[in-house]
Amino acid sequence: LDAIDKLNSRPRKCLGYRTPYEAFEELTGITREKIFEGYALMT
Repeated sequence: LDAIDKLNSRPRKCLGYRTPYEAFEELTGITREKIFEGYALMT
């Protein structure tokens, strides 16, 4: 999980210098903390 957290905490130019976590939360309302406590995601 450390590697995943490191990658998703890095700002990305393609996301307007937001982190993937920030972009995901903006789109879904699911916070980073909820993801790590075992929130189930469906695709």
